[in-house]
Amino acid sequence: MTEDVPPDRPPGVRAADADRDATVARLQVALGEGRLNLDEFGQRASAAYAAVTIGELEALLADLPAEPAVEIVGTRAPEELTNVFGDITVSGGSPPRRATTVFGDVRIDLRAMRTDADRVELFLGSVFGDVEVIVAEGVDADLYGWTVFGDRKVELEAVPRLPGTPRIVVHGRTVFGDLRLRSLAPGESASRWAALMERLAQRRQVPPGPPPPPGALPPFPPPPF
Repeated sequence: MTEDVPPDRPPGVRAADADRDATVARLQVALGEGRLNLDEFGQRASAAYAAVTIGELEALLADLPAEPAVEIVGTRAPEELTNVFGDITVSGGSPPRRATTVFGDVRIDLRAMRTDADRVELFLGSVFGDVEVIVAEGVDADLYGWTVFGDRKVELEAVPRLPGTPRIVVHGRTVFGDLRLRSLAPGESASRWAALMERLAQRRQVPPGPPPPPGALPPFPPPPF
């Protein structure tokens, strides 16, 4: 049975065009794999388009193996990342459990992370670089660890906790670098310079004051000395 046909429907349920198309697509895969010859494929495809019920479609696939589930790539990070003379930057998807670098920064942005775990632990470290973890506002997070010749900063917004979010526990260590845990709103720039420029731009957009009343004299120019 194909994935496009829900398995919980009784065989007597009438088939839709999408069910017939999905069955023919599975038959095409079987043809390409050599499980069916051209005559068998033609006969079964014709029967699929003429099928009235789900049970008739299931019978056409009964002797074929189930189609494997589709795996979405690009969302799973390695369990451990290491680097020398370079940064480690991860945003979106699942973060690595361990990340260490020398002469580089470790920056993990967890605002787009989706997980059903109650607790997520990260072990991060850098020598001659910073370690920074960003969580979404309302996510509970803790920072443990130490720094040598660096600062340790926790900057979490005091807002109600988001329901259904995990607790983030960061174990960090830095030598000649800062260790930082902070929260940001969705869409807010994680770059310190970008955030600063945004605040400056907002300040420059101050509306002008009201015009002078009619008949008011303009201010005297400053003296030339």
